[in-house]
Amino acid sequence: MIYLLLAVAILGHVIFWAAVVNRLHGMGIRRWMIDGGTLVSGAAMGGVPLAIAYHFWQQGSISFGESGDAGFAAGSYVYLSALFCICAAVHRLLLVMHPERHGALASNHTSRVDLSHHDLEKLVAPGMPRLLAKIPGNQILDLHLHEKRIAIARMPAGQQLRIAHITDMHMSGRVAKEYFVEIAEAVNRLEPDLVMLTGDLVEREACLDWLPDTLGRLRAKAGVYYVLGNHDVYVDHLRLLESLNALGLIHVGGTWREAEVGPTRVVIAGNELPWFGPAPNPALLPPRDTDQMPLRLLLAHTPDQFRWAETHDFDLILAGHNHGGQVRLPWIGAILAPSLSGVRYASGAFQRGETVMHVSRGTGGLTPFRWNCPPEIALLELTSNDNV
Repeated sequence: MIYLLLAVAILGHVIFWAAVVNRLHGMGIRRWMIDGGTLVSGAAMGGVPLAIAYHFWQQGSISFGESGDAGFAAGSYVYLSALFCICAAVHRLLLVMHPERHGALASNHTSRVDLSHHDLEKLVAPGMPRLLAKIPGNQILDLHLHEKRIAIARMPAGQQLRIAHITDMHMSGRVAKEYFVEIAEAVNRLEPDLVMLTGDLVEREACLDWLPDTLGRLRAKAGVYYVLGNHDVYVDHLRLLESLNALGLIHVGGTWREAEVGPTRVVIAGNELPWFGPAPNPALLPPRDTDQMPLRLLLAHTPDQFRWAETHDFDLILAGHNHGGQVRLPWIGAILAPSLSGVRYASGAFQRGETVMHVSRGTGGLTPFRWNCPPEIALLELTSNDNV
């Protein structure tokens, strides 16, 4: 029984420190503070169990001692970690059952983007990236295309809107340019009404030269819109904005634009908080008419802006940032997601009131490793509740 308690305690200990790291990375604080906090959390995650194990080894048995001594402190920590694990399991179950996870997504058809005509080994840079790519089960190049039908309460009956949502490309050179060219071509084959990019586009300065052949190829009937993410500060983000705008992409960070797709009028706004600001002023958005038009679409890098979107009466918010967790364990799901909400919005479709949020797993990642969490391109077909 004691060994089962220890196993549960170790899991609870890991979940606790992972939760600390998740929330650190969801803050708009200085990078050195995030890195320092992550280092301390990692040291605690590995060091505390080793210290407790050393104490038990010194004692010659698994004994929790008496009040006031080291054994009592170690035993208390084990019990608290086990209790935290149990609470986390109950919390995760409640999240799965939460009403915001049900109702928005009407259907999801999944296919794969065929990359077999490439030398897959050459799509990943030599050294550590290629070693990681060769780990069995690594899905970094297993690009999925999800065609999702999403019900929007204010969408007029009989109208539809097709949005291609891509995010978190993290162009760094660790994955070759050809991979991102394939993403652009796959999106164009879908012939979407709108293309939406929700940040973390370019990670290294040299990859700015890739833009004409990658994001610059994107085409949509009513335009390609984007916001920046926290990793876009690692390059000259003003140069990034200038390059993308010159290629015809439309930056909506801190502002909004109007578009028409057939009979459907939409307002597209961008919220780049907490890394870039300010957020767009909702009071300046065009008022809705008697038919509840125009629809309000929000691009945000982090799903932590879900409540902001709901408060300001948006119909749909698109986000990324969390990569779906990048590694998802069986039954447990994601452990790491850089969000103030932890793994609650790692990926998927959610609904609060009349506001729907879609969180994409993203197409890339600075660390080229994914397990049970393939990269995705999402084609969202917005429809009315009457058409579901």
